[in-house]
Amino acid sequence: MDEVVRRFFEKFPDLKGNQAVETFIRMPEHREVIEEYLRNPIENNRLALDQTFKAYYFDIRFSSYVSTSLYFQSVNFDKRARRFAGRNALTLDQPIGDGEGTTFKDQIAAPEGEYFLKEDDDLEACVEDEKLIKALARLTDRQRRILNLAYVKQWSDTAIANEFDVTQQSISKSHRTALMKLKNEMTKGE
Repeated sequence: MDEVVRRFFEKFPDLKGNQAVETFIRMPEHREVIEEYLRNPIENNRLALDQTFKAYYFDIRFSSYVSTSLYFQSVNFDKRARRFAGRNALTLDQPIGDGEGTTFKDQIAAPEGEYFLKEDDDLEACVEDEKLIKALARLTDRQRRILNLAYVKQWSDTAIANEFDVTQQSISKSHRTALMKLKNEMTKGE
C-alpha cells in the first residue's frame, strides 16, 4: 500500500473496505486532489475532493443503471419476439395433428433439381402431395385463383383485389379462409 492510500485510510478508517472508495483513490486522475487534501485539509480542498468523488460515483451508478436497463430491455425484447412468433406462427410451421413435432413444411416434397415456374403454371402443378392436391380441389374456383395469384405469381393482395375488382380486405379474408380450409383438410383424419 503506497503512502497516499495509507494516509487516506488513517484519516478515514471507516471507508476502508469500501470497493468504490478504494478504486477511487487508486486511480491516477484522482491522486492530485487526494494528495492536496491530505497535505492541506482545509474546507476548499475537502469540497474539491467531495465533488470529484461524487462525479466518480455518479459515473459508476449511471454505468450500472444503463447496463441493467439494457439487459432487461433485451430480455423483454426476446420475450415479446418469442410471444409474437408463438402467436403468429406461419401456416407451414404449425404442428400437424398429434403434436409429434411434424409440421406442414415437413410434408413438402423436396424437388430433385431446381424447379422454375412457367408462366402458365398453376398451384396444382407445383404441389406433389396427394392429400394437398385433394384439399386444393375442395376449394372454390375463386379461392384457388387467389392462392394461385398469391403463391405462384407472387402478387400482393392489393394487386389481386384490382384483378377481381374488389377490396383488398375481401381478398385477404378469402385468402385466409382458403388457407384455413386447406389446413382443416390436411389435418382431418389424423
